[in-house]
Amino acid sequence: MSDRTWMYKRLDEKYLSSDFVKGVDEFIKVACEQENYKKSSKLKCPCLKCHNRPYLDVDTVKLHLYKDDFCPNYTYWICHGENLPESQNIVDESSSVGINHNPYHDMVVDALGYNTENNRQEVDDIEEEPNTESRKFFEMLKNAEEPLYEGCKLSVLEAASRLTNIKCEFNILHRAVDNIAFLMKDMCPDDNKMTDTYSKTKKLLEGLELPHQKIDAYPYGCMLFWNEDEHLNQCRKCKSARYKKNKISENVLRYFPITPRLQRLYATKGIAENMTWHSETHRTNGHMSHPSDGEAWQNFDEIYPDFSVEPRNVRLGLCTDGFAPFGKSGKSYSCWPVILTPYNLPPSLCMKRQFMFLTLIIPGPKSPKGNLDVYLQPLIAELNDLWERGAITYDVSRKNNFNLKAAIIWTISDFPAYGMLSGWSTAGKFACPYCMERTGSFYLKNGSKYSWFDCHRTFLPIDHEFRLNRSAFTRNRVEPSSPPPRLNGEEVWNCVSCLPKGTDLTFSTDKRKNKKDGWKRQCIFWQLPYWRKLLIRHNLDVMHIEKNVFDQIIHTIMEVKGKIKDTISARKDLATHCKRRKLNMEGKNGDVMPKAPYVLSKEQKRVLCEWIQNLKFLDGYSSNIGRCVDMKQYKLFGLKSHDCHVFKERLLPVALRELLPQNVWKALTEISQFFKAICSSLLEVEDMVRLEINIPEILCKLEKIFPPAFFN
Repeated sequence: MSDRTWMYKRLDEKYLSSDFVKGVDEFIKVACEQENYKKSSKLKCPCLKCHNRPYLDVDTVKLHLYKDDFCPNYTYWICHGENLPESQNIVDESSSVGINHNPYHDMVVDALGYNTENNRQEVDDIEEEPNTESRKFFEMLKNAEEPLYEGCKLSVLEAASRLTNIKCEFNILHRAVDNIAFLMKDMCPDDNKMTDTYSKTKKLLEGLELPHQKIDAYPYGCMLFWNEDEHLNQCRKCKSARYKKNKISENVLRYFPITPRLQRLYATKGIAENMTWHSETHRTNGHMSHPSDGEAWQNFDEIYPDFSVEPRNVRLGLCTDGFAPFGKSGKSYSCWPVILTPYNLPPSLCMKRQFMFLTLIIPGPKSPKGNLDVYLQPLIAELNDLWERGAITYDVSRKNNFNLKAAIIWTISDFPAYGMLSGWSTAGKFACPYCMERTGSFYLKNGSKYSWFDCHRTFLPIDHEFRLNRSAFTRNRVEPSSPPPRLNGEEVWNCVSCLPKGTDLTFSTDKRKNKKDGWKRQCIFWQLPYWRKLLIRHNLDVMHIEKNVFDQIIHTIMEVKGKIKDTISARKDLATHCKRRKLNMEGKNGDVMPKAPYVLSKEQKRVLCEWIQNLKFLDGYSSNIGRCVDMKQYKLFGLKSHDCHVFKERLLPVALRELLPQNVWKALTEISQFFKAICSSLLEVEDMVRLEINIPEILCKLEKIFPPAFFN
């Protein structure tokens, strides 16, 4: 074979290279000598888009090659009559991509875990009909290889898959998909195999489905009709009926078992290889770019060496939050999806949508609150089974079976959901899960809420000047105390072991035995045998916190009505707790608010809004923030979490540089830089230590500026 590097050097600057044109002529000459061309006067097109699938006339093939390159690694023209050299008996895996590679054939094999040749040989040897599962497999293989009609480059399975994907991605109605399918069938030649309805299209893909369960639940979350209670027709707690009329359940929990999804990760070679990335990839000490670099992961490995010795065992993170499927325009309804994420994958993959496994859909119409544990029962039972017994799984990358085990290493949520998952009440005086009973929060009489103003000096170094300041913080108060201790898993278990479980029928969120602390129940995660050994069990989602902090700041400095924290009641509470005479209420009746240094004037707000409105960003960096500016009332509205993330970290220090006093601007810039640092994709351990030392001081600087009502 002569040198064919010309195949992938199509352009010489902006024009077709002469070598490429000569090479294409040589290719056409070789291809026209094969028998298939002499019969049909058509060739397989080897361009980048066609991949040797459709048969086209010579002129069209030439045009395709001039417009696009050859498909990758097609230096041996096997599909066009050329033989492999004797020394190369088998085409390597990389070159096979360009030679009749059928990704939908691979999809079937990966999804169902079958070895094509072995199964076919076995069926041929015993000369019997294949069983149900095998029949599904062979039927789908046939659909993956059979063209929609003669000469079509789409297979029957590909057409069905792509149509179903379009329906799901754009949320198209079934009736609309029926009409699209019927139109496609009419557009194809008479001998086509295209389905004409969506239901028939779905039947072609039945073999690819993962198992799922529908579990009847009582609307108020008392219990699930599951396991030994599956046969009951009424709730064991309140004796209410299970069904409406015609045996329609009052509420249904959708459960998608996690085991087959984890097994399918090892059925695809590329993903299976990445599942051991966390143990095989060498990373620099002191750098953190993945959960496996953290102390919590390494501590888990030390405590459970039998689990960590097999790098293919999966570590999972769990998150949940309320979701309003009807938005603001429809009826009030909130369902709660529960999502699991495998952390074995590299950082570039583990947060991709295809690896975020929807495991539970907890029905509404209201938040489950303390009854969340009731709905989590099937998942916890499966996780216990995966920890104790595991599941035999075939690893296609190593071509062997192994016993797959899995463990949840933490949860991630916003602050209200933190209370639902952990059992600690995140409302009221003891809302802080770190300070617990040693909290310094107090009740604002005029604001009618709790404030955590002046609760951060305790985290400063013992000799810090802020500790002895009697005027900038709470009036005439110094802070000699040390920070509260951090409880380990065993100490937390001692606190909750005597509390009722969230799945107990006698449990009520309104009646707690001990109201002097924040524990309200023993959450269901304590049923996992490794839960009390974890270094950290529950995490707060940084994007939620960042959005809340940004909203609090921007609404206050722009004086947005109904959302500003600097109100008349806030000023009255400020006069009660602090020494800031310039901000005290004035006037004969005490109803005049002097302007605060952290609030912009009308002219400054106009300048800021015009600046934001004229901002331009690169595609994908942020949405068009300029559309979120109200020039009549000079305020921002409708900012999504990612918009707040960009504005808080990148724009806020620039936007307020010349609009606010220096001390206010510096404090807001420091909190902005803090979020920017912890949201970095690569963290340094020494930087994290520095940030942990700095953040109490930054919060204290904000306390010197804003009123107590700001720190909710």
